[in-house]
Amino acid sequence: MILFSLLAWTVFQVNAQDRRSGILEGKEQSIGVATGLDYSILPIQLTYQRGVTLRNLKYPVMLGAEVTVPLFDLDLLDSRIRLISETTILRKRNFEIRGGIDPVFVNVKMETERMASIGADAHFFMGLVSEKWNFGLEGNYNQIFSTHIVHTDKYRENVYAAAVDGWYKNTASNWRAGILANRTLGRVDVFFHGGLSTTGKFNAYLFVPTMYMLVGVNRRF
Repeated sequence: MILFSLLAWTVFQVNAQDRRSGILEGKEQSIGVATGLDYSILPIQLTYQRGVTLRNLKYPVMLGAEVTVPLFDLDLLDSRIRLISETTILRKRNFEIRGGIDPVFVNVKMETERMASIGADAHFFMGLVSEKWNFGLEGNYNQIFSTHIVHTDKYRENVYAAAVDGWYKNTASNWRAGILANRTLGRVDVFFHGGLSTTGKFNAYLFVPTMYMLVGVNRRF
């Protein structure tokens, strides 16, 4: 009995040391919700993620999906869908670098036009991680590869009468740099991330950065 208790205590200690705040283990899942300031709107952001263990990778991969819609004008035709992928690239004790590449699909509905875009995010996190918290720097580059634009009559009447509908390539890009903080409370992760955001046209927008700031919770199960 004493030997069994010591063995159970040892396993628990190893698992506690291996567990890292904000990172899902293999077969672990989470659902989350967040809000704040994102791409100049007040959004509601819903997330589902799952930890997956792959044979040839040392650390689990987090896969999932994230849907963002305006909080006060809920419309699925005005939404952003991101397919999430993230894994640990480098780990030295409590220091960690994580990253991933995420396909992105964006629908925007305005009075002057409707746009459907296909792109991708490349993101990374670099900072300190423990069992109960993590804190560090984050960066994200978003590139829209192609956008289908349908101009409304209002656009043609007030802006440009000869506007052509159709697909346009490399229509937008966006850089982000900021901080990420996560606190684990039992099965719940409370997180904040925010910083500066600017378009890819640095000569035109370098001195006029916008901000992003999101606060949310994830529930692991």
